[in-house]
Amino acid sequence: MLRLKAIFAVVPLVLATALIGCGGDSESDDASSGEKSSAANSAEVKKLIKETFGPNKNATSGKLSGTIDINVKGAPRYREPVQVTLSGPFNQSGSSPAEASLSVGLQLRGGAIGGELVLVDDRVLIGLGSSGYTIPPSIAGPIRRPLAKTSNGLSSVLGVFSIAPQRWAKNPRLVGNARIAGEDTIHGTAEIDTKRFFLDISRLTKVLTSLRITEIVGIPTVIDRQARAALVRSVTSTKGDVYTGADDKVLRQAAFDLKLKPSSKDRRTLGFSSLTLKGQMNVTEVGTPQKVQAPKVAGTFDDLQTTFDALAESVK
Repeated sequence: MLRLKAIFAVVPLVLATALIGCGGDSESDDASSGEKSSAANSAEVKKLIKETFGPNKNATSGKLSGTIDINVKGAPRYREPVQVTLSGPFNQSGSSPAEASLSVGLQLRGGAIGGELVLVDDRVLIGLGSSGYTIPPSIAGPIRRPLAKTSNGLSSVLGVFSIAPQRWAKNPRLVGNARIAGEDTIHGTAEIDTKRFFLDISRLTKVLTSLRITEIVGIPTVIDRQARAALVRSVTSTKGDVYTGADDKVLRQAAFDLKLKPSSKDRRTLGFSSLTLKGQMNVTEVGTPQKVQAPKVAGTFDDLQTTFDALAESVK
């Protein structure tokens, strides 16, 4: 396994254009109860979304783990399934921005890349073993921007990766209750607003391009309006699920399922005949303070370019 500490957590979201917050094995103890679902866009479900992703004093610390699986047809470069995993702690103290240390793995074309992104103090670091490389302010600024919202530490960390279920939910409704990893949760479900979804991904692509990640992985450096429109037209089904703590209203699990089948015309724009994305994210140890440490700084982002050059060659 080629080890490079870098930012690959959201690469699969961008991969949807070449040919795209989030997950791992579900830890549900049982299915949602048989309670009758609420009406779509009810006052009750809108309140729950606001409590989960808006100001929430309980969402200050915990551990994230997630997986996104991508299967592409019609794109020779991506014959094999692509998978991205993400895990690590996040922590917020008082009114300070949240901090996080997130390990990422990417399985792509039969190879694997490991990575880590560290958000600590006012810095963004890429780690190599026990050493870290500082991302310059011009690039770090856009990455850290979501952390300026300190009223919900978990949501601000997810925002770094453009994971925003509250923006993507279309016709949300409540399903019932479920046990997730021993916690009582409220289960909400929704379709996905694909225009907002792909717009967020296009913004993220700009950040990945500034880090050379799009170049290294071999995906487009920009998702323009034409590509976004083609993606939206190609979606055949969407579903998103959110499980929120019944008492503290902190997100415990989120999942999405997205299927695309472009027309012959849109295939020429997108470069694939079909695409499925399935993701799930789990949040555990909610409320337990986490320690986020910065690696010893070994150099600047410029010092890292030689390693990036070698990595780009290795994944061709």
